Amino acid sequence: MVAPKLLGIPTSLHTKPLTEPLRGNSSFQLIQDVRPALAKKLREHELSAALLSPLDYAKESSEYCIVPNVAVVSAEGGTIVRFREGVKNIRTLAVDPQFACEIILAKIILSEAFHIEPQIFPMHADAETMMQKADAALLVGDAAFRHQSENSIDLVEEWFELTGTPFVHAIWCGREDSLVAADMDVLRQAQAQGIAGIPDLLLNYDPSEREGVQDYLESFTYALEEQDRDGLAEFMKYLYYHGILPDVVDLNFFNTSGDLLSDISPN
Repeated sequence: MVAPKLLGIPTSLHTKPLTEPLRGNSSFQLIQDVRPALAKKLREHELSAALLSPLDYAKESSEYCIVPNVAVVSAEGGTIVRFREGVKNIRTLAVDPQFACEIILAKIILSEAFHIEPQIFPMHADAETMMQKADAALLVGDAAFRHQSENSIDLVEEWFELTGTPFVHAIWCGREDSLVAADMDVLRQAQAQGIAGIPDLLLNYDPSEREGVQDYLESFTYALEEQDRDGLAEFMKYLYYHGILPDVVDLNFFNTSGDLLSDISPN
């Protein structure tokens, strides 16, 4: 019997339509952890593949390939900057260090769209505590979903306004020899099952929350269409333009057929 491959999955609600259908699948053993730990485990060859942020992919792009046609994408929601009532200028921004990709997104949007560059305060704390310590708090995933208010900036919506492309929150990544076509078929089947199974995910929530959770999950798409790949490539350009990476990295995709897939260059 072939041992299952180790697959890293994050805990965020908006990734569950891709990950929940994989539970019990004989092809993979799921390793759930926070995103920095998953990125480290994949980098150190402790996983076959993982659902990573675009930034985690970019840092290791020469080593990794992306699974085509599966991702977590949106044109709004999922990442917000919430500020205290009465704040006129965001001079300090509290952030959770585990969300490095969204910290970079916040810096890009606040600089490009609002011409401000706040001082970053890393901290592990809830939203209320973060806003007591700083003018604003960066809230990602579940925290963004639970703390939306008028006193907030939707970074993903602003990204769409800035670039005309959706924002890609997560992609399946691994080394070229780590996944075969059959593995990627399983990931794509899970994608379809997960989208259809969103009503089942709602059963884990109090009835009073279910409508909000459903609206939140349905604000995401889970494919990687042409416009989404454009958004991913655009983010790679901004990582370079803002000095995060020394070069604009290419998007390398797994080969899913007998023909070689061409790399997609953001240039």
